[in-house]
Amino acid sequence: MDKILVVEDDKTVYSGIKKLLELQHYSVVIAQNGVEALEKIDESFSLVIMDIMMPQLDGIETCRRMRERYSVPILFLSAKSEELDKLEGLEVGGDDYMTKPFSNMELISKVKALIRRYRVYDSENANRTNKDESIETDGLKLFTNRNKVEFNDNEIKLTGKEYEILKLLMKNPDRIYTIEMIYEMVWDEAFTYNAKNTVMVHIKNLRNKLIKACGDACIHTEWGRGYRFER
Repeated sequence: MDKILVVEDDKTVYSGIKKLLELQHYSVVIAQNGVEALEKIDESFSLVIMDIMMPQLDGIETCRRMRERYSVPILFLSAKSEELDKLEGLEVGGDDYMTKPFSNMELISKVKALIRRYRVYDSENANRTNKDESIETDGLKLFTNRNKVEFNDNEIKLTGKEYEILKLLMKNPDRIYTIEMIYEMVWDEAFTYNAKNTVMVHIKNLRNKLIKACGDACIHTEWGRGYRFER
């Protein structure tokens, strides 16, 4: 049974989410603020659902601290007025976000998609072979059977979604992928208008990490069309 950590200070909200997830046969643990969430998080969780605005420690800083140790997917919950906070949440390592109020069907769809992709990574990392399979170009090396990227043998720390985007683009260099294609292939769910910012922020973060590591963003924008990998 997959275990989900729900970090939310509003009892009405977290009680509703807990009931909904338990009906879908998930095990749910509640934390009412970021401090409590950091005390409860461990490797056993398959997903974190976290509000942005909370007392003691907000969701942004909580996510930042979680990412120092854990790769578990993080789904942010936010109010419509917190648009900048949502983008910051993605920049510090969040995987996706939902705007309150949201439908039960939308929440379950995102939960299933995020956990499904996380299982793929767990499986890939658990089944490493002695001979790693990889894609390499000019010192940039992506291991296709595990979540790892290196430049000149130095590891580049990427989130799960950043790794998936880079893997998709490196497997098909010079092919142009639209934002819609990237979202549906990496997030494994239907594209919506709000998903555009999600993809753009992840690509921005990925480019910054690649520039810092190897001096080249590697991901090029084809205006009006999409993105492609070139190095």
